[in-house]
Amino acid sequence: MTEEKYDVVIVGAGLAGFAAAAEAVDNNLKTLLVEKGHTTGGTGNYVEGVFAADSELQKKDNAVIDKKKLLEEELNYSHYKGDGRMWQRYIDNAGKNVSWLQERGVKFWMVVNMGTSVRTWHLFEGKGHDAIHKGLEPYATKKGLIIKTLTKVTDLEPKDDQSYDVTLTMVEDGTTEVINAKNVVLASGGYLNDSELFGKTPHQNPDNVIPVNSGKSTGDGLRLAWKLGAKKYFTGMSMMFGGQLKDNTVPAFKLWGTAMWSSVCDQPQMWVNELGERFVNEAACVVNWANEGNAMNRQDRVFCIFSQSILDDFTDKAYPRSMKPMVPEDRYPTLRDDIEQAEKDGRKFLHKAATIEDLAAEIDTPNLPAYVKHYNEMAAKGEDTDFHKPAKYMLPVAGDGPFYAIELGVGAYTTGDGLRVNINNEVLDTKGRPIPGLYAIGSDGSAVLYGDTYGVNVPGTHAGYCIFSGRNAIKAIADKN
Repeated sequence: MTEEKYDVVIVGAGLAGFAAAAEAVDNNLKTLLVEKGHTTGGTGNYVEGVFAADSELQKKDNAVIDKKKLLEEELNYSHYKGDGRMWQRYIDNAGKNVSWLQERGVKFWMVVNMGTSVRTWHLFEGKGHDAIHKGLEPYATKKGLIIKTLTKVTDLEPKDDQSYDVTLTMVEDGTTEVINAKNVVLASGGYLNDSELFGKTPHQNPDNVIPVNSGKSTGDGLRLAWKLGAKKYFTGMSMMFGGQLKDNTVPAFKLWGTAMWSSVCDQPQMWVNELGERFVNEAACVVNWANEGNAMNRQDRVFCIFSQSILDDFTDKAYPRSMKPMVPEDRYPTLRDDIEQAEKDGRKFLHKAATIEDLAAEIDTPNLPAYVKHYNEMAAKGEDTDFHKPAKYMLPVAGDGPFYAIELGVGAYTTGDGLRVNINNEVLDTKGRPIPGLYAIGSDGSAVLYGDTYGVNVPGTHAGYCIFSGRNAIKAIADKN
């Protein structure tokens, strides 16, 4: 027999889930937040910051952002697959959402752009971890939010009164409990960690994609919705952020952001494919990591090739592309030591040889020696006739050995498709009608924003959408109560 009744059950305790939960308790809705992991936060713990176009922080910095141009930019970037109505509502509310977060204990570090992007990225102090655990979570629990961890929502049974019987399954012992909810909000984080689902999406090379997230995004919310007749809505969007050190023996998030990672993914060094040939202007890619990810994803294998002299210069002197404020110095003081430690640890992504010919043989790139010779000739002339990379980035792979190759996959953070939602974040069925009482937010309900590529040209939009969509869904619920 159903014992507990809730106004709202939220599936997934990440950034979107907590935004919805905080908005729900503010509206005096009895709310249960369900998390299958033993800790809360999920991939939201790693978020750097959120988008806004007219926040008080931007106004203090005299940053003027043209909202109409932002809307046009996002729609053009998605080739008009994005929903203009949703984007308009999101853009108009993003600045207010930053203030809303601050009022609930979330602290911000600064507002920045990324490369040549628009200055919309509001960086959290302590990343998403502190935004959740020092802000939204204590705020919401103090106001009555109930959280169940190590618990999965395994079934939704619609009732005649348009509520749901919600089956909760305990992760540790498999026991079940049934509760009742007037509304269910899906915030399970998409499906990046489900290889079967991911392999069915278009435009992807699953063997090259390396999830850099909490590991819990396995399509749980999508499957619950599909069982209720929701439309399967795949655009093939995964939030790829370019190269990621390729080694399945260590969790990817432990390698991301390190000096070793940044030196080969943020610096426009020489990248080659499985044949040992360059395939892109590396400098154009590092300023837009979505483009970097797309270019790399078209290859079967990717390597960054460099010499000992480049390694020493990056460690002791300087690297060519400034990474401030993310990296305080214009060099990587630990880089040489990190490479040596990776060699001692036998990391699979690292290859080292006395000559370029030996390196080519080790990584099976037959055209590498000829291409390195060609690359060095272009570097000497100061002109990249292949891809037009600026001369200052044409660092010759020359001098005495050893020479290095670091194998890269494509790092990805989350997915941006799977379910179709309307402007209230209600989940739609195959006829475009709302499924009563069912909502999808964050990555579960973000197909409304994208084509097949994340718009890093306006940074922070996905994390900001987690906040917006969480609040947007709950406001729709509160309005109908």
